[in-house]
Amino acid sequence: MRLAILGSGSWGSALAVHFGRRGFLVYQWCREEEIAEEINLKRRNSVFLEGVTYPESVKATASPSEAIKEADIVLSVIPTQFTADFWRKHRELLSGKTLICASKGIEVKSLKTLSKIYSQIFGDCRNYFVLSGPTFAKEIAQGLPAAAVIAGTNEEETLKLVKTLNTKTFRFYASTDIVGVELGGALKNVIAIATGISDGMGLGNNARAALITRGLHEIKRLGKALGAREETFYGLSGVGDLVLTCTGNLSRNRQFGLAIGRGEGEVDKKYVVEGVYTVQAVYRLAKELKVEMPICEAIYKVIYEKRKPTEVMEELLSRPVKEENC
Repeated sequence: MRLAILGSGSWGSALAVHFGRRGFLVYQWCREEEIAEEINLKRRNSVFLEGVTYPESVKATASPSEAIKEADIVLSVIPTQFTADFWRKHRELLSGKTLICASKGIEVKSLKTLSKIYSQIFGDCRNYFVLSGPTFAKEIAQGLPAAAVIAGTNEEETLKLVKTLNTKTFRFYASTDIVGVELGGALKNVIAIATGISDGMGLGNNARAALITRGLHEIKRLGKALGAREETFYGLSGVGDLVLTCTGNLSRNRQFGLAIGRGEGEVDKKYVVEGVYTVQAVYRLAKELKVEMPICEAIYKVIYEKRKPTEVMEELLSRPVKEENC
């Protein structure tokens, strides 16, 4: 079976390496020709996945047509804010293909999840699936065990896809809650920035646990307003991904927060910190839908209004008391 992987960042590269090792013929599209050349000639991607050797079953190309045209399944791993433009530009190539979106985020300019954007471009989501869960690219590339969710509109077709892609080291579960799986993967990045800031300030494990737990409440609230199922947020793509991203030091969003909390500036800019974009969309969506999201609002204030973390933390702790499940 032939897979197309769209994207040469750490996550796209990890998926290319993983599926290449598991017997799939993989064509990886790289925006930069020099990265494609390094993968083909040296069997490595020193920019985004250093220290990992590519299997011979992976071919890199800077041509979208070469990657997509003969593919049985397309995995789109393009940064969220650039995904729609790529899909529109290559609509004819992608039309009718089984497309799995493994990007996590909400488009800032439209405030839409990628499934909504896909539906606008292609007419419906019959061929659209989303892959999300607690996965660090480096560990997937190292062959360490992991599990994630693949969601689609049709239960039978989603199960077929899960069976096709499931391997001994990367287990997939099926879901029909596309919106919930997408939102869990997007919103956890904002909470990870929050916990990173807290840890960077030295506020302790108690504060981190409180932020994760109350952050889950905020994710559920927005999810409910956008039509997601609450139980999805208790699964791999919800609390699973949330816990990993908030506590694991391989998380770029957590590292971004740590740098702010320590007063060190930003993390390496070659990597996309998706939560920085997502918090803009979440802040506007929460206001528009009248959903209470104080932690996300606090992170927005720190990043975009340049408020001091100590000030917004005091504001969070000074909010009126309430029932826990409200």
